[in-house]
Amino acid sequence: MAVLTIALAAPGGMWADPLRADSVPAVEARTPTAGEGDHAQELREQFNAVLQSHAIPGAQLAYTHQGTSQTFSYGVMNNATGARVSDATVFQAASLSKVLAAYVALRLVDQGQFDLDRPLWEYWHSNRTRDSASARRITARMVLNHTSGLVNWQVSPSNPVIDSTPLTTIFEPGARFSYSGEGFYLLQRTLEHVTGLAWNELAQREVFSRFDMPSSSYLTRKEFDARNATGHDGDGTPQKPRVFAWENTAWTLVSNAHDYNNFIQRALFKGEGLAAATHAAMLAPSSDANDAAVVSPADPYIDWGLGVGIQSTTDRRLIWHWGDNPGFKALFVLDPISGDSLVLFTNSERGLSTYRELLETFMGKAEYPAVDWAQSQS
Repeated sequence: MAVLTIALAAPGGMWADPLRADSVPAVEARTPTAGEGDHAQELREQFNAVLQSHAIPGAQLAYTHQGTSQTFSYGVMNNATGARVSDATVFQAASLSKVLAAYVALRLVDQGQFDLDRPLWEYWHSNRTRDSASARRITARMVLNHTSGLVNWQVSPSNPVIDSTPLTTIFEPGARFSYSGEGFYLLQRTLEHVTGLAWNELAQREVFSRFDMPSSSYLTRKEFDARNATGHDGDGTPQKPRVFAWENTAWTLVSNAHDYNNFIQRALFKGEGLAAATHAAMLAPSSDANDAAVVSPADPYIDWGLGVGIQSTTDRRLIWHWGDNPGFKALFVLDPISGDSLVLFTNSERGLSTYRELLETFMGKAEYPAVDWAQSQS
């Protein structure tokens, strides 16, 4: 697909009302003009140069501007084998998993199966919260805006004992922000109970099939083996392949730039499948994202919606999230007014170091405090 010009800052005040789903254009492919083709090549060269300068083994990027999307692939899936990254290569999405989870939860809210402000305990008596009166007061809204009072992980999410490890809160649920993967996993198990479906089945029904995401799964799939990217240490050493034997909606999504871009453009930008008010609430500030335990100079510019980060500067507002798994780093950024967006997957511990340069290359020269905030959390 063709790319037009690099997106610059959108006009307007610090906050803008979330765009209604029925007022935005669809993403379309069209034949580029000669000038547009030249610009696409220039962007590709800059993309390659940034990744090479940061010693990134492999990456994918999807860029949407003025309703037209283009994907870029770079490098190798594995430094040891030299197999090249293509548009079909699959990466670990890490915490970008949570954004799909938020959408699924909001779909169920719109279907009347679930209430954002009713304690999860009232839907499912988890043995993890049974002995904590505070944890039994956690609601879905608190999970989605990271005010549940749970730590990021009570126990390693790859440890099978996670489902039998009691949860304790570090503050009264709803009191303040503290980023938590445990909250999302508790929400996942609750929604599985409500729907009677395993998480990957629920995601397939509500997201993957709806938005044409054939290369996405919360479980390791054998048919992806030949195109799975391998994670790398900071020095470029390939890591042992990870197998996701059970779903965890906070971090086990595997996907690629094509699939995730479809989700960003259709679910987050256009709000497909959500009531207009629900879509607006997802992209509106719900918590201030000021973590008392992790103070960052970027805090004044960051809020959290329902499952997504919100960056607000004097020139524009951006919806975003980052992903941080061992050997894999990911990022998406969306301008909710213009629909311009970027989705990035890398198979390197060094991936986060590329974020600012790539945002400036594709989304325009501007301040990106979201990058600083993500660095403080990593």
